Amino acid sequence: MSRAGRRVGILGHTGRPPVRKAARRLIEALVAQGHQVAIDELLAKEMKLPGVALEKITADCDLLISLGGDGTALKGARALVGRPGALLPVNFGGLGFLTVAEESQLDDAVRLALAGRWKTVTRRPVEATVTRRAKRVHRGLGMNDAVLKTSGGYSALHLRLHALGSDLGHLVADGLITATAAGSTAYSLSAGGPVVSRALESLVVTPVCAHTLGSRSLVLAADDGLKVKVIGTSDQAMLLLDGQEMVALEAGDQITFTLAAKAVHVFENPEQPLARALQAKLGWQGSERRSLV
Repeated sequence: MSRAGRRVGILGHTGRPPVRKAARRLIEALVAQGHQVAIDELLAKEMKLPGVALEKITADCDLLISLGGDGTALKGARALVGRPGALLPVNFGGLGFLTVAEESQLDDAVRLALAGRWKTVTRRPVEATVTRRAKRVHRGLGMNDAVLKTSGGYSALHLRLHALGSDLGHLVADGLITATAAGSTAYSLSAGGPVVSRALESLVVTPVCAHTLGSRSLVLAADDGLKVKVIGTSDQAMLLLDGQEMVALEAGDQITFTLAAKAVHVFENPEQPLARALQAKLGWQGSERRSLV
């Protein structure tokens, strides 16, 4: 990216005052540098400025800056799938595991991204297709994961799984997570799933509180898929995409999970590789001092 004349979109968490303050300062700096700036309509409303629908921003922006936590980054990434622009997620939240810079690094991160000093990587979301009585009723994307669970949270799901060209049998569990490699460090990890390199295109299938000791995570290759049939539950079954989109399911529904054909471009911070993020934000591997005590 050149230093001037770029189309920049700004997406921010509307419930955090520091986001509005940083966005206002960022807008002034970008406009002064000769860039075209569009603000997501929800953030713009809070700032009493003209705004643009996110879908319109991502249709032709070169760079989308998300100011918030992981939820804001996921919202921006989902809107950019299949678009030419790239996402620069900056943490104004708590954990911010998916972000590439912290609030204090905002100016440097934007400068380096616009100057082409930070490279981008492509990440494919998981695509979930729901079929009911031989008719497709929904298709959605999850950058992190697609989750099957019940609305109450305590009722067990009865599912039939098919992958690797074989029937994998009957699963009884509180839920089932199908995550991307990038999403392997989210809900799947909390449910006992593995950490997967972001560079490895794969699907990580992790049962949630399975009712058998033998049910473990399964890592599928990029061209593999998973088919799940809802056998039944005593409560409302549902599909959750990144925790942001919910689809009600019925007994007999079949859900197919694959890696989507279209991807999203995301900036990477060379000083924040996955291993360092795991150590700094998730306490991975402890420390030498702790080991010697």
